[in-house]
Amino acid sequence: MAVPDPTDQLTTLLKACLVLVSGRGEGSGFFIGPGLVATCAHVAGATGDRVTVEWRNSALSGTVAWASPLTGRGIAPYPDLAVVEVAVPSGGHPAVWLDDHLPAMSARLVVVGHARTYGPQVGRTSGWFAHGGDYEDMIRLTGDEVAPGMSGAPVLNAETGGVCGVTKATRRSGQPSGGVAVPVRALREIMEPAPYRRLRREHDAYHRRNRRWTGLADDLPGPAGSVGRRAERELRAILAGLPAADHDQHLTAYRAVAGELAVSPRHPLHDHGDVVSELAGLLPAEDGFPHVLAYAIDMSFGVADQSVAEALRVWARMSPQAVRDRDEVATRLAAGRAGVPDARTSRRPSVLVYVRPAGQDRQRYRCELWRYDDHDDVTPIATDDPDRSLDDLRRHLRARLPELARGGPDDAPRPLIELVLPHHLLDEDVDHWLEAPDRNPWSVLGQTNPVVVRELERFDEDDDRLGAWRRRWKALDGQDVGAVLTTVSCAERREHRALHAWFQLEPTLGALVLPCSPQEAPARGALEVGLHCGIPIMVWRRRGCTGRPETAHRDCPGSRLAEAVATELRRAGREDVPERIMRMRNRAGADGHPECGHDVVLLWDDPGRRLPRPRMAPPTQGADQWVSS
Repeated sequence: MAVPDPTDQLTTLLKACLVLVSGRGEGSGFFIGPGLVATCAHVAGATGDRVTVEWRNSALSGTVAWASPLTGRGIAPYPDLAVVEVAVPSGGHPAVWLDDHLPAMSARLVVVGHARTYGPQVGRTSGWFAHGGDYEDMIRLTGDEVAPGMSGAPVLNAETGGVCGVTKATRRSGQPSGGVAVPVRALREIMEPAPYRRLRREHDAYHRRNRRWTGLADDLPGPAGSVGRRAERELRAILAGLPAADHDQHLTAYRAVAGELAVSPRHPLHDHGDVVSELAGLLPAEDGFPHVLAYAIDMSFGVADQSVAEALRVWARMSPQAVRDRDEVATRLAAGRAGVPDARTSRRPSVLVYVRPAGQDRQRYRCELWRYDDHDDVTPIATDDPDRSLDDLRRHLRARLPELARGGPDDAPRPLIELVLPHHLLDEDVDHWLEAPDRNPWSVLGQTNPVVVRELERFDEDDDRLGAWRRRWKALDGQDVGAVLTTVSCAERREHRALHAWFQLEPTLGALVLPCSPQEAPARGALEVGLHCGIPIMVWRRRGCTGRPETAHRDCPGSRLAEAVATELRRAGREDVPERIMRMRNRAGADGHPECGHDVVLLWDDPGRRLPRPRMAPPTQGADQWVSS
């Protein structure tokens, strides 16, 4: 049986993203992000112009959101690009994978567009081209005909699998003399930094959720570069967790790696991924060490966020394809580590919130606040609070936590927030509470501080009952949590005894993803038995998949969460997990996809982080129902 050609499959995906644009002229375009179409300015028009976008026999009204200037005569000046904004069709739409790299000499290129090649009717057409070299700042297409109407069509690099250009013009109408295309990196020239960065976040988030395109690209036999295509995508995802910087800051970082004599980039540098693209296209350094690896190492010692710094160092160790490069990475990391804390061994300070029912009355609660710096450095903040109703407790903590969450000096990481709670309160949405209620009504604790929950009964257990919990935590030491993560199925309905047998058969199982809230059947038993068996890390959504049998579960909220958590925790150590989940919450907010982080709860239970004195055991009589705030 013949194996399908990845290029043919990529071309099929490319055709699904193609649109017909009618504005100042008529030509082609393609989806690059949610509701965003790339095309040529001479096709769409000037910024603010109204256009019509036809896709799958539907006409979508659009507006030119960004466009390069047009002149009154002749060929439109470089870059001749426009981005059209349309309402996202019902059911959504696909988007191409953008490849910011310039194609290698003689690379095979595929163009798919609309044209009136064989009559007055507009039809879809395609052609194979070779990269004929540069033409000023454009890509020269040779070997086939760029027919009129193909302006704005996507150019697929058959060696990398990504769309590297936008077709601009034919060289000689009616003859196979090719044409020219504008590199997609020129989008940086027409878009302002903030919307461009948003486009890149949304584009990358789409392809993290829908891996068919990038999976096919990874199967292509063409040159993969010094660190590989997949590794470069991983690097971009890590760098996306850093604060935004301006062009001058990015240019300084670029020159620090490329050298002061390196030619400055043709287009503005709006984000860290732009620096990666520009460095990847340079000639190797004199010592042969890849510029992209050097940039990742430099950034790992220059960022304040130690979880990102450690992720960059792990990436640098794992990504080189040559043994010589791996050895050089180790040398550079060792040379640069002086004075840099090790994120895997350092203990982040925390605000520890200890909540327990007041006596036999489970309608009222006591709350203690502690500052936890290490097992022998635990300081009380407030340990003599009165009994409170649940609503009063919420109001009290909403008032106290924002100040405590700010931590110490500005250059120190903000503290972890550890909530030790009775079992029925584990879904409390503390991560959604405002971080600065009087100043920033948009900033919530879960996006500024790692927020975790812990279960009161297990936290209060005697030392001689902690064996399984400690063994499972120890088994995670040095492990890639994303690789050992176990998913509980949306259809899980086993009784507690069967779940207990499952966990007993896997004594090193240390991390679970639950498909929904423990208030729902698929997760309830797994959480209860997991707590009893000492599983230290569990993740779930407050609004996940309830496992209804009439619903398909291949792309349900539970399966999407499992995939997103596994991706976020890739190459994460056990101590890195709270920081990674915080980053996941921020990605969810930035990408507008709450199912992959916005309402995620992390139970993270280091058995070494406990209070220094015996706790009062919680009562066992009575129960109340959890009511979400």
